[in-house]
Amino acid sequence: MAEKYKNKFDKLANAPIKGLISSLAVPTILSMLVSAFYNMADSFFVGKINTQSVASIGIVFSIMTLLQAIGFFLGNGSGIMISTLLGEKNKKKAEIYANVALFTVIGVGVLLAVIGLFFSKSIALMLGATKTTAHYASTYLKYILLGSPFILGSFVLNNQLRYQGSALYSMIGILTGSVINIALDPLFIFTFNLEVAGAALATVISQIISFFILYFGTFKNENIRVSLKLFMPSKEIYLTIFKNGLPSLSRQG
Repeated sequence: MAEKYKNKFDKLANAPIKGLISSLAVPTILSMLVSAFYNMADSFFVGKINTQSVASIGIVFSIMTLLQAIGFFLGNGSGIMISTLLGEKNKKKAEIYANVALFTVIGVGVLLAVIGLFFSKSIALMLGATKTTAHYASTYLKYILLGSPFILGSFVLNNQLRYQGSALYSMIGILTGSVINIALDPLFIFTFNLEVAGAALATVISQIISFFILYFGTFKNENIRVSLKLFMPSKEIYLTIFKNGLPSLSRQG
């Protein structure tokens, strides 16, 4: 019979190391692998339209990577402090770090959404789109940037849940979104005849669903809750998040 623990702190502090690492590592590895499936799925289905369409996916891929870099930057930057503070049983301060990072990244996402709404074609051309691919690339990019508040929010919540020892919840959120994306791609691209826009919509919708699954995961067990009341930014908090997240931003970026 599996040993029972009073709470998450007790489990993380006293559970056998081998089993504990496996229970946290396996969902984390699966989450990171699944994150790569979004672009692969879009490329596979869009590749059946024409070469210009699949080229547009490649052009916008750098923006997708940048979004992931920003999300991991704030997610890892805050997650390190969340884990440390929870270990010190200072949950109140951990909650502040979590909410500052989340609402900051959502704010960045809103800014990117506005930029995408008005400047998607200019950005696509800057990224190397040609006359034959500019329309497809700018269409795909516009939808991706419009969904960036949820895409970025998903990356942050995914990392924060893992740092709290809830890797299973983070895996469920990311995996569900990926499966939905694979299901929606052919439906939007071919059945609804939306082509590249359909692939982008499928990605954004699946990321929104992932975001809300991860959001509801914050209300499970002893996880840190999302609350605007806990958004208490300060210079110290941002500097700490920046310091902790910079290696991740450098690697991903």
